[in-house]
Amino acid sequence: MRNVLKTLLVLVVFLGWGVSGTADPVVLEDFESLAGWKTNGKTESFDKADSAAVGTGAIHVKLPGMVYKDIASRPIEGSAAWDKYAGLSFWVKGDGSDQFGSLAVGANATGNYVYVYFFPLKDTTWHKETVAWGDLVPEGQYYPIGTPGAMPPSGIVSIRLGTRWTIWHNNGNIPRHEYCVDQIQIEESVAAPGPVPKPRAFQEVLDLLKAKKEIHVRCMGDSITAGTSLADKEKERYAVQMQSLLREWLGYDRIFVESRAVGGAKLTDACAWVPRDFVDTPPDLVTILYGYNDKSNVYLKPYFKDELNSYIDRILRKTEGKTAVLLLATLPGTGPRFVMMDDFADGVRETAQERGMPCCNLQKVFKEIGRDQVEEYFADMAHPNADGHRLLADDLASFLVQAAGIDAAKPRPKAEPPPAVPAAEHGWSFEGDTADWKIEKDEVSLCDDKALSGKAALRFAMKEPGKDHRRAYSPLFPVSERQRYRIEGKVFCGETTAGGIGVYVCTYTNDKGEGEPQAQCVKRASNVAGRWETVGDKFTVPPGAVAMKIMIWSGKESVGTFYVDDVKILPR
Repeated sequence: MRNVLKTLLVLVVFLGWGVSGTADPVVLEDFESLAGWKTNGKTESFDKADSAAVGTGAIHVKLPGMVYKDIASRPIEGSAAWDKYAGLSFWVKGDGSDQFGSLAVGANATGNYVYVYFFPLKDTTWHKETVAWGDLVPEGQYYPIGTPGAMPPSGIVSIRLGTRWTIWHNNGNIPRHEYCVDQIQIEESVAAPGPVPKPRAFQEVLDLLKAKKEIHVRCMGDSITAGTSLADKEKERYAVQMQSLLREWLGYDRIFVESRAVGGAKLTDACAWVPRDFVDTPPDLVTILYGYNDKSNVYLKPYFKDELNSYIDRILRKTEGKTAVLLLATLPGTGPRFVMMDDFADGVRETAQERGMPCCNLQKVFKEIGRDQVEEYFADMAHPNADGHRLLADDLASFLVQAAGIDAAKPRPKAEPPPAVPAAEHGWSFEGDTADWKIEKDEVSLCDDKALSGKAALRFAMKEPGKDHRRAYSPLFPVSERQRYRIEGKVFCGETTAGGIGVYVCTYTNDKGEGEPQAQCVKRASNVAGRWETVGDKFTVPPGAVAMKIMIWSGKESVGTFYVDDVKILPR
């Protein structure tokens, strides 16, 4: 608070000055003391840095996680003068890693009206970062700091280092990283972001394919693109399958397609990550597929379009116009999401038309299948299964080949060889055949107060959120890769106020079920109270798996009662 009080004395002189004046920077935090700084969880820590850029104090943080400080409980008296400033600056010293740090300012470090900036940690010496307000990205459905209707700079009362994110590309865990920060201050004069370059012509990318030249494609998106729900993400996500199909179709191997998607991401998150996700050589083509999480966070179509345009602009600035952009129409989901995503798909197509960019209408592929039949291509309401990803890869590859005017026969799908061992049927009615089931929590038990068949069922009775997820595992049984099953269970939903329950499989690469399993969602229950429903889907044993268990899973956030009966594993 000492540095803020010093700032207030200076503000008396600054009131009424414009950006063109000669005001000194306004210091938000000088780190001469670490009083008031807090951690938000258990994965992060902070202490005094071993050196400082300004004065004698600086902060050293170890992340992932969040470290924050409320510099005031309400807007600071006299801070209206801040609204005439152009951005902020801070000093940073990285750890030499390829990770990125972040600084956020706003009205509430862990709530709304927070604006974040990501920066590289490669430089291990103290250096100054200067950031225009426009380069601080909103973390929610609100507009950039200082723009009409948005929070002005005078609303800044909180500072944060780090974010809530613990995963990054393709849902991998963010590695541990650390950095030091010093002297955060508001700057009177900061260069505004430059004009948005034109994107690389899409035709140039098509010409590369036609001439069989090396091409790099980067697929950006959320958990759909990352391959959540797939048994073998590194082989089944649509980016990988698209690469394989294009190589076979066009007859050369210098086609590289990668995913840098992050599960749970919205377009606002993607905007903030542009410095990180495009830090290396610009790809020839970037594909953009977002929307599911934006809808889950009640984002409206106009804002979705605004953020899509902002994301495109940020990519073009970062890549200096060396990358072509291919927009992908937002996919429908299952159930109500089959229609709820329509306005976002419209927004993507409209943006493509307004900007003169290509758009691959992936939405149409799933819409034409129909609302009832489309469930065969999804593992849950959001995520396509392996067949769904195969459909995405096929449509994307076909779009590029046709747009390039390449006259080459499309490869026929390869027939999978039969499994070495025929699939075997398994089942549990919970009538004395569950001795080997493993139940992890007291809230899960066998009961005789409700059952679909017989007298017994598995009951999940959760009166409050738990410290961990609730799980029940079937006995381990042998499997062979490429075996095809239908896996299902009967689920009754009682009074439920939060969360849900689902049927999962855990596969192992050893016959004793040792080590970390590969878990995959088969299907989540729809939580319709007062009736039994069949929760299941088809499943193919992934490569390398030799043993498997069924897992009935309910998240730690779940509150309510569920019954599970007649779990079956049926060969198909």
